[in-house]
Amino acid sequence: MKKIYLSPSSQPANVYAGLSTNEQEVCRGIARELAAHLKRCGFQVKCGDYGTMYDRVKESNEWKADLHLPIHTNAFDGKVSGTRLMALDLTGKGFQVCQAILETLDKITPGTSSNITANPGLYEIQAAVAPTAYVEVDFHDVPEVAKWLTENKAQIGAAICQGICRYYNTDYVAEGETQPTPTPEPTPQPSGKIEGLPVVKSGSRGDAAKILQGALIAQGYPCGSSGIDGVFGAASLAALKSYQKAKGLTADGIAGPATWGKLLGV
Repeated sequence: MKKIYLSPSSQPANVYAGLSTNEQEVCRGIARELAAHLKRCGFQVKCGDYGTMYDRVKESNEWKADLHLPIHTNAFDGKVSGTRLMALDLTGKGFQVCQAILETLDKITPGTSSNITANPGLYEIQAAVAPTAYVEVDFHDVPEVAKWLTENKAQIGAAICQGICRYYNTDYVAEGETQPTPTPEPTPQPSGKIEGLPVVKSGSRGDAAKILQGALIAQGYPCGSSGIDGVFGAASLAALKSYQKAKGLTADGIAGPATWGKLLGV
């Protein structure tokens, strides 16, 4: 039974055009509908509708999710609309899930300029161990689209579920139909390490340094007054060494597979 982790938007400040609702409220509603559809189709589901993206990625990794699915709506200039999906790259499993979801979701969304792009810089895409399909359903700054989003949460959840079922070659079970009997799968054994993220050390710069700073801060290890700036300087180095020492790791100030694994819950 595949494990799907849902991570709906936590952005209440993103107000829907002409309406008294927002991205967080609507996306949580979509996630609840999607969870019901997925469970009926035999999937295990966990919905992280609380905390920060750092909390959710950690929970997703600790749960050993098979798929990590952020759910958002988009905004640009009040005119552009369409479904957007993002993955780590345009070749891997996350991209393949995006393709399956786009095939079913794009049939019902009102926008006309849908696509899939690679966005490895997004924290939830890069730091989640499971393949990630990042869903931007449509644009909430277009009044008619915002109205459609608020009125069609159940249909959106069903369409996303159909795409996930398509990817996993599983029958979609509509409401009122009989749920299939899931086939048990062996429980994967944790390795204690995470591969794929670059080594970060004193002097490192860029997205990986930002991800590490964010994860340290989320664990209660501040990285100085600059916070998450993508420059791994003295304050960030001290935070990393303190974390490593507290967790029984070699306190060398170098974030390799073992440190990443502990931070991200592997």
